Amino acid sequence: MIVMAGIQFTIGKNRLEKTFLYGMERDGDTGILCSEKEGVHYMILPLLDSGIQDCPWGRITFQMKLSEDTVCYLYLCAMNEPKGQDIMMDPERGFTEKVEFLSSNRCLKFINKTDVLMYEIEGRYLWIALEIIGEGGKVENIVVQAPGDNFMQTFPEVYREKNSFMHRYLSIFSSLYNDFQYEIEHVENTLDPDKMPAPLLEMYLRWFGMDVSGGYVNEDVMRLLLKEAAWLNANKGTKQCIDRLCELFIGEKPIILERSMVGRYLRKAEADIYNQLYGESPYDVTLLINSKAEPEKRRFLLHMLQQFKPVRCCVAVIFLENTGVLDSYNYLDQNAYVFSNAVADLDDEQLMDGTVIIQ
Repeated sequence: MIVMAGIQFTIGKNRLEKTFLYGMERDGDTGILCSEKEGVHYMILPLLDSGIQDCPWGRITFQMKLSEDTVCYLYLCAMNEPKGQDIMMDPERGFTEKVEFLSSNRCLKFINKTDVLMYEIEGRYLWIALEIIGEGGKVENIVVQAPGDNFMQTFPEVYREKNSFMHRYLSIFSSLYNDFQYEIEHVENTLDPDKMPAPLLEMYLRWFGMDVSGGYVNEDVMRLLLKEAAWLNANKGTKQCIDRLCELFIGEKPIILERSMVGRYLRKAEADIYNQLYGESPYDVTLLINSKAEPEKRRFLLHMLQQFKPVRCCVAVIFLENTGVLDSYNYLDQNAYVFSNAVADLDDEQLMDGTVIIQ
């Protein structure tokens, strides 16, 4: 029985760049995305080298998000010689031929499993292949361990029978221990906005006084908000804070019109129109945004503005559109639009006069 220190392979950017992909593409440093087209998609990781002959491979884990009708097959094959490079990584060879090669070398096959023990195979090198049948999906955070079962190495030799009942039973606790140990060693990730688990995001934002409940804010936006939380709280209720929120959600700074400032140029005859456009209270504020935004982003922005606006302030957000209508949100240097006049031929003998507008 080989007693060895634990080896862990984390499939990150470098290995993913060398991975053979069909109907799939890389997503970030640790993920693989499937094409949304229905069919067969597969990936073959580059050969893993433990550096030890007859290495007792332990465990493979990964995260997988697939639709209900999608099936994932996992193929695992260990060997002492680095065979199969010309077959497994050849784009001209079909996946069936690649599977035949793995099967001829004692391959393990699993269906829809994301946490697998590999006690039945030994060898210095390990081939890993994933086949996904269906449409869409994502695979990420692939981790391979060897030998995987730390507990068995603490027992006398007589109890170390491979794949025995005791071995399989202890592997449950060994796997739990390894998971806890990994979390302890990477505890700093729980404080990193880019790496922390999604459930922690909402809790941390609540600590900063931000309400992101109700499904208004998605995970990516929450990570962005958490990075900006200290600055936003320090500048809460200021024009700079409003500007920054609009930049985060919309991608541009708004034009901020305060009712108290607009009122300086107000004539009595225009009072009704100004009140309709910019509000009646001196604390009313109108944000003009010269771009289009999806309804979801608008909800995000309004939800957050209510939390960071001045206390007595009422904020209205206007997304400008090209218009030629007067007495509305029409500004010459922003969105004013003058329609051109043209003559339209009705037929060979009749003409419309030039007062008709053709768009």
